[in-house]
Amino acid sequence: MPGYWQWGYWHPGFWRPAAPAPTHYVYVSGWWESETVYVEGYYRTEERNEWEWIEGYYLEDGLYIRGQWVPTEPGEEGYVWESGFWDGETWIDGFWRPEYRSDFTWISAYYDEDGVFHSGYWMPLDEREGHAWIPGWFDGNGWEEGYWVSDDDIQSEDVGAWEPAEGWDDGWEVGGGWGDGEVLRNDSPGGPQDEGMASGEDRPLALPVDIPE
Repeated sequence: MPGYWQWGYWHPGFWRPAAPAPTHYVYVSGWWESETVYVEGYYRTEERNEWEWIEGYYLEDGLYIRGQWVPTEPGEEGYVWESGFWDGETWIDGFWRPEYRSDFTWISAYYDEDGVFHSGYWMPLDEREGHAWIPGWFDGNGWEEGYWVSDDDIQSEDVGAWEPAEGWDDGWEVGGGWGDGEVLRNDSPGGPQDEGMASGEDRPLALPVDIPE
């Protein structure tokens, strides 16, 4: 990783910035998602009401379990917590999902070879000939169901002109959202670092590391 020495130090397994963390934030170490994919670290807020931070760690087989915010209150019986993630700009909260679902299996979230995060989703157990499954997603308020699309429609679709249906992200509007886990954008560089912004409710849940060019 040429040039990184100018802003950070290499520790066994990850890079750590040389500069101190912004006020009220702590550094979350980057990690190896695979032998070729390194996910950069970021700053997270120190504390969060009714949430607990669980540090990331490696399993014996090398699989990395990402650090995450987990609600301090348990979910309803029969539900499990699906981890949130850092998308490079904002922290996207996790959500409670059913542990089991008839005729479906849960496909776990993952980072691809380019380091792009792909959220987990429900996949039908039975395939439908001549069709592809479009995964569902959590929109911040509830689960939006996936659906089947014919192979013919996919081949004739102009992917470059595709736009999601209106309302696909209604639950993630800035200042709103599911529970208290709303997405807060870092629109003002340096703003969240100001000591005057003392209220945890006003601070973004995570910040990118500023890497000089």
